[in-house]
Amino acid sequence: MEGKSRKIKILIGLIALIVLAFGPFKANDKKSNTNTNTAEVNLKKVIIGLPGISNQTLEATGIAVNKGYIAEELKKVGYEPEFIYFQQAGPAVNEALATNKIDIAMYGDFPITILKSNGGDVKVFAVDNSRFMYGVLVQNDDSIKTIKDLEGKKVLYRKGTVEQKFFKEILKKYNLDEDKFVSVNAGGADGQSIFSAKEAEAIFTFYYTALYMESKGLGKVIDSTLDKPEVGTQSLAVGRTKFLEENPDAAVAIIRALERAKDFAKENPEEVFNIYSQRGIPAEVYKKAYSADLTFSNFDPAITDDTKEKMQKLIDFLYDNQIVKNKISVDDIITTEYYDKYKSSK
Repeated sequence: MEGKSRKIKILIGLIALIVLAFGPFKANDKKSNTNTNTAEVNLKKVIIGLPGISNQTLEATGIAVNKGYIAEELKKVGYEPEFIYFQQAGPAVNEALATNKIDIAMYGDFPITILKSNGGDVKVFAVDNSRFMYGVLVQNDDSIKTIKDLEGKKVLYRKGTVEQKFFKEILKKYNLDEDKFVSVNAGGADGQSIFSAKEAEAIFTFYYTALYMESKGLGKVIDSTLDKPEVGTQSLAVGRTKFLEENPDAAVAIIRALERAKDFAKENPEEVFNIYSQRGIPAEVYKKAYSADLTFSNFDPAITDDTKEKMQKLIDFLYDNQIVKNKISVDDIITTEYYDKYKSSK
């Protein structure tokens, strides 16, 4: 019974991580609305979409929501936030933006770029986390020490997702031929089930997931983007173009809230990990995940040359791998207008 109880606890934790890492692609949406300052009838509402479920958001946004920074900064300029959470994550947030059900969202660059490439009228206006990370987990009893050791063996990742991008780019980093690996199209709960049954030697997944599974004795992490941030992706703040044009102060207020979140994280890293651990994943997992830079410079909302360079690589990847049919430019999807307004207002 004790062993069964332990497995159930681990499964619950893994499901939480799947949701955090942009969610399963076939799950039903679950929305959780949180209105703040509802008594302020003169405040204009800003509907903000986030991946996951209530109180499950990470990155700078997770801190800004938890500490009330977004509500505070929006109120100063005449707005109030309504947060809507999407368990289906990226695809569901894309649909909500495309159908004008939300105004702004903070989530992964991969689905954002797909939305824009498919004609979505949106613009990225700030950074939420410039270093979203990934890891490679292998079986405990394997003698595998490097990714090259996985040649000829079954490896798991979801095709057409950030996991495939991570797989391809880290192999390229080591000058390895992906045709020498036995790729299996599985990730999320399915991939973890296959891996746990020892039907595959490795899973290429989100770093949080890999670290959590390792902490539960389900495998060992042999590589990650911790020391290779250029291989990782980004979490970005994006808004409907029309909304941003008509409500520039709201965009600037959100940037200001993200900046406050970054400053708070720098001064209070342990509290940040405790905030994140409210999702059911131990604080130590997050501490290890963010250990490369405990100043949290990756939470800087500024759009930099590095932001644009990563976006260009993502645009190229999506087009070259036929995930999208239209190739956009970086200037099509990113604007510095609102960050410039924020800087000039400081």
